[in-house]
Amino acid sequence: MIDGVIKYDFRHTFTDDLKEELCKDIENVRKRLFVLKLIGEYQGIGYGNISKRVEKNSFIITGTQTGHLKSLTSHHYALIEEFDEKRFFLKSRGGTKPSSESLTHATIYNLDEKINAVIHIHSNTIWRYMLNNGYLFTGKNVKYGTKEMTKAVNSLYTNTAPLSNPLFAMAGHKDGVIIFGKNLQEAESKLLELIGEVLIAR
Repeated sequence: MIDGVIKYDFRHTFTDDLKEELCKDIENVRKRLFVLKLIGEYQGIGYGNISKRVEKNSFIITGTQTGHLKSLTSHHYALIEEFDEKRFFLKSRGGTKPSSESLTHATIYNLDEKINAVIHIHSNTIWRYMLNNGYLFTGKNVKYGTKEMTKAVNSLYTNTAPLSNPLFAMAGHKDGVIIFGKNLQEAESKLLELIGEVLIAR
């Protein structure tokens, strides 16, 4: 089920919009994924989000419930200024509250300092393909945006170098898929490779 409710503890400060140049490269990727319907809205609930690391412990992410918008301005992005998996807490600022998946993104950034971009898409076709073809996935009982999800993501990469296998399906979050990389271009390229693989297999 697609859901957009924020479940973590957070403190958001509404401020002036972020600088446009900070969001421009994310927005370029988002527009392409929106056309492919990998980011969008279903039954009134937005799905899909993208982020990029700004500094070691901060990142920019698309705002919550923005999936229905064809394009975003810097008003629709939030800067995560602080995050703490153990406290299940994050602090943010910007014109819009951050995505409900922000703590999952934070967990991924904590896996490896070389990870600088995270893409979360929804596709039933890709999701099912990954679950049936040996890709990493979090458990069926692990819901999105929960402490269990952060633990599950960490568990996936306990014995695996994250950037050697930078994608996984969320079995307990129908249609949810995560891809990450050293930068946005790398993450998007990995996603396009996956799409090509799925199309060939059909």
